[in-house]
Amino acid sequence: MQQLASFLNNNGSPFVVNISPFLNIYQNKNLSADYAFFENKAHPLVDGKNVYHNYFDGNLDTLESALKKIGFGQMPIVVGQAGWPTDGGVNATISNAKRFIQGLVNHVISNKGTPLRPGNPPIETYIFNLLDEDKKSVLHGNFERHWGIFTFDGQVRYEIDVAEGSKGLVNAENVQYLSPRWCVTNDNHDLTNVTRHVRQACSTSDCTALFSGGSCNHIGSPENISYAFNSYYQFHNQSVDSCNFDGLGMLTTVDPSIGDCRFLVATSDSYASSLYSSVMKHWIVQWTFLVCTLTFLGSTF
Repeated sequence: MQQLASFLNNNGSPFVVNISPFLNIYQNKNLSADYAFFENKAHPLVDGKNVYHNYFDGNLDTLESALKKIGFGQMPIVVGQAGWPTDGGVNATISNAKRFIQGLVNHVISNKGTPLRPGNPPIETYIFNLLDEDKKSVLHGNFERHWGIFTFDGQVRYEIDVAEGSKGLVNAENVQYLSPRWCVTNDNHDLTNVTRHVRQACSTSDCTALFSGGSCNHIGSPENISYAFNSYYQFHNQSVDSCNFDGLGMLTTVDPSIGDCRFLVATSDSYASSLYSSVMKHWIVQWTFLVCTLTFLGSTF
């Protein structure tokens, strides 16, 4: 730590830290979920004269204390990641994600800082993440694929108000989807051995929404089997043989989505390959604006 801080200081660089209150409550079920947000609803943590109402400030001041102890208490701090997933786990919901991100924006631009750095918030704060990542490793939890403010196909999950008359986030336009077809369970067949096929389907697709806390965890059987089959079918670009499963799968043109549980239709390969070059540029401009707004407003209020 001493060598790293010294190197950063000598090169005029800030210390970058990732802060994830979601992971705090995910890894320790005994912690207050309200303490992850910015609404002062949780019982505060008192450390001498310092009072903490949320994990964000507490984590920042933990770093500040460590830096001060080794002689770098005035080093600028950048929050490299701060976000909240929308699916794939308990507390990973769209409403909680909006609640956290909006609270984070309001907190940063208020210029309150922390008990150890009053009036001195991080010089930059980066929101994690722009897009959902449906092929990301789920080693640390099924929520890992769902940090995006945008869905995999570029649709806004929730709006953010960054004040100063800013425009809202914009959906991707002219998204090229494959045909409106879904692979579902053929329940006219014996489903006794279907578990093997579900495991096969989920091993090379994305079934994270089916697990505990996920948006499709409640749909029951055979709908959950259909979700797994369809995920596999879409991941394999709707190829004919990807909806077989020894006769247990069948195609339908009727959208099987149930409430918040969305049965996806894949985007075309040509659209997916051009997403970064054609549409991503627009999002990057928006994202840069958002980060700059957080930095600018935090320095002027």
